[in-house]
Amino acid sequence: MNAILNFLQRFALLFTVWLILTANAPSAWGVGLLVAIGAALLSRRLLPPARDGVRALALLALLPGFLWGSFRGGVDVARRAFNPRLPLQPGWIRYPLRLQGSTARVSLGNMLSLMPGTLGAGCAGDVLLVHCLDGDLAGSSTIALEEDRIARSLGILLEPANG
Repeated sequence: MNAILNFLQRFALLFTVWLILTANAPSAWGVGLLVAIGAALLSRRLLPPARDGVRALALLALLPGFLWGSFRGGVDVARRAFNPRLPLQPGWIRYPLRLQGSTARVSLGNMLSLMPGTLGAGCAGDVLLVHCLDGDLAGSSTIALEEDRIARSLGILLEPANG
């Protein structure tokens, strides 16, 4: 039963994307139906479902924080670009990770890279390297917040952050 549900979830996601991309071409929906079925079957073969999957509601809960962080970061980048009295002070944050596993760590790095002014640049052992436009900002608290959100969306329990 889980296999059927997983297939239907993947199919629904893929077909929805197809419908969005071809909204003005209803004649392409039949092809999209076949493509979505094939892609869902292929995706199950290439990326089998994990036992501990993503929690959909928790994943949706990432959206408001991501949008707010993106907005704040965009405003900060714009202020720095148009106000020469706010110099850029690029720097690195070395953030000790509490997340285990490559999927969770890559998800955190990607989330940070999508926010203006930050770039997840990989890991060195259990440390996430993040490049920031202002290395003096208290970025570690923002990273910890995003790490907690990623952990919740994946159903992972984390120890409290130090400091």
